[in-house]
Amino acid sequence: MKEIRIVALGDSITNGAGIGDVREEDTYRHLLQECLSRTTGYNVQVINAGVNGDISATAIHRLERDVLQYKPYYVSIMFGVNDAGYYRPATDSMADTPRVTAQDFRSNLKAIIEAVQKVHAKPVLVTPVPMNSAYAHKDFPAYVENGLNYLVDEYADIIRGLSLETGVPLIDVHRAFSTDPITDKLVPDGIHPNRAGHRFIGDIFVREFKKVIRDP
Repeated sequence: MKEIRIVALGDSITNGAGIGDVREEDTYRHLLQECLSRTTGYNVQVINAGVNGDISATAIHRLERDVLQYKPYYVSIMFGVNDAGYYRPATDSMADTPRVTAQDFRSNLKAIIEAVQKVHAKPVLVTPVPMNSAYAHKDFPAYVENGLNYLVDEYADIIRGLSLETGVPLIDVHRAFSTDPITDKLVPDGIHPNRAGHRFIGDIFVREFKKVIRDP
């Protein structure tokens, strides 16, 4: 049986395990591995390259260690909610600017795409999960004035634009969460999916990865 290695690159939503009620076997990564192995005829291995609190700017510097050394066939790239956020985890405080500007976010993703393609792996772009009203910092003035997800929405659009520009496949998790009214229950703290939320994301990943998997 042929093996397909997928590296899931991202932040705490990708890492998942240990946040709220989510165990490793509940993560969308594990569900993706399990379902694709069962339904595609391949031995699918999904490697965790999710780091809590990470942003695109720092992810670039860990590509060799966390992604490329595994010689993946596919790399899912899921960033945006931290990049667009005003929250600074190092000081547990809010700042006046997002952690990564929109322009730099786009440049960082493009650099990640190019690094993945350089080793002949196939990148897959993923839009971020939007926040909801349970988010602890929902009353931050910029959110009150402009809407809680005004920057997350913008960064999701950047990802969609890059997908069109580069021809890289897109998994639009942001759109799925934004259009389904049940999804607030899947993100109980306003930013991190619970077990049911990971199942929701996993189902999206499985559906979309079945479209992009080819004989390696």
